[in-house]
Amino acid sequence: MAYGKIKADTFVYDNSGSDVEVTLSSLGNKANLNSPTFTGTPVVPGYAPLAGATFTGNVVMSANLTVQGTTTTISSTTINVADKNIEIGKVNTPTDTTADGGGITLKGATDKTWNWVDATDAWTSSEHIHLGDDKQLLFGASSDLKIYHDQSSGQSIIEEAGPSVLKIKASDFRLTNTANSKDYIQANDGGAVKLFHNGGSAKFETTTAGVTVTGTVSDSKGDLRKIVQNTQGSAYTLVASDAGKHINTGAGVTVPNSVFAAGDAVTICNASGNDLTITQGSGLTMHHAGTADTGNRTLAQRGVATMIFTGASKCYLSGAGLS
Repeated sequence: MAYGKIKADTFVYDNSGSDVEVTLSSLGNKANLNSPTFTGTPVVPGYAPLAGATFTGNVVMSANLTVQGTTTTISSTTINVADKNIEIGKVNTPTDTTADGGGITLKGATDKTWNWVDATDAWTSSEHIHLGDDKQLLFGASSDLKIYHDQSSGQSIIEEAGPSVLKIKASDFRLTNTANSKDYIQANDGGAVKLFHNGGSAKFETTTAGVTVTGTVSDSKGDLRKIVQNTQGSAYTLVASDAGKHINTGAGVTVPNSVFAAGDAVTICNASGNDLTITQGSGLTMHHAGTADTGNRTLAQRGVATMIFTGASKCYLSGAGLS
């Protein structure tokens, strides 16, 4: 093999089968640098001979690429990554301390960050997290707890979907309206639990002695502090809703069978100046206090009698003015 110098003004350049003479100074322009292909494993340190080089076409690398330096700047509009997992904070010996503060920063008027904070052992976002309709926050290995907005019903839902109990822990608990101007429920550690109506004073409150109710206590029949009145002006047959009431009448009253249940009670008040008959309905056994008698009973004028049922077909009748 011979070594030496070649001195020439021009070279013959094979341009796809057509020989063309070119000068030595223009030969470099014939190289295709717009879309170079690297088939080795190029290392591009910050001080390498290629530092500062600009490629105006595509760059295809068929092997690994290692970029060394302090800052790597990518000015692409879109970055496509085929890998499904991106590792960051990769060092020789990774720990929670080396991971502290790692994450993603989006530049804006202020930085929008998503970072791992070692002190709290949690991912921390500097901004709101907005889920769309029907998208859920899921908690637990089996997604037992769900928080979401149901678009079809217009409801916001906290759902314990598993077999566990949903607990809300707080020293003092308040359930309020959206404007935070009205309390629905107050629960105080070591103190009372209160229920409110329309933001007013507490209507129901627990105490060390039991409960205190402000206002009336009613059921489907009316105020529980009263024996609710059912006034009748003519002969009347009792109905199930009369349980717990008193019948104010001057006419006869029939007590039917299989209408009332054990524990039900009805009082009959004769508001007239005449006697009235309390009729034992067919199939019913109506016992009279102080006797072994059953059957119809007469209630004298201005008399009052009460019957209590021990079953659907049996009651006991007692009161002043019975004969």
